[in-house]
Amino acid sequence: MKRFIAGLIIAASVLSVASCGGNTAAETKKQETEATEAAVKKEFKASEVTAAILDEITIASAFEKSVDSFNDFFTDLDTESLTDSSYYICASGAFPDEIAVFKFKDAEAAKAAEPTVKERLESQKATYETYTPDEFYKLEGAVLEVKDEYLYYLVTSDNDRAKEIVKSFIG
Repeated sequence: MKRFIAGLIIAASVLSVASCGGNTAAETKKQETEATEAAVKKEFKASEVTAAILDEITIASAFEKSVDSFNDFFTDLDTESLTDSSYYICASGAFPDEIAVFKFKDAEAAKAAEPTVKERLESQKATYETYTPDEFYKLEGAVLEVKDEYLYYLVTSDNDRAKEIVKSFIG
């Protein structure tokens, strides 16, 4: 009799656990992935990304540069292939901080711009290594990445956090 009652309790427990939840682990994972992809694929402006970074990470005397002046900083950047952009620098020049989010007409154009932005980074390293050596860590940890039609360049006091913010938009 005790075995019979124990068997009923076990059977009832198994049935109650099986009936809870409604989703398998695979279905739950699929729903989470779809929600994440939907959030990442939403439309946004490059200026929204840089604004989100500036909300959390201070850039002294941050100043947004216009597309017309990009070639002063990024030699040979094909601005005609840009469909959206936002680029901030430290206006005083005392600090190496810069954030740029460029959206190009396609992934090929974004990849083609990468050497130009890398050249800017190397130039900044050469300048700030002796000018303000205590700020050089920002350049050593700089982020320069291409993701699909986007290229982003981050030189801040918290490059890892800035990258997280960009990825929350771009993926």
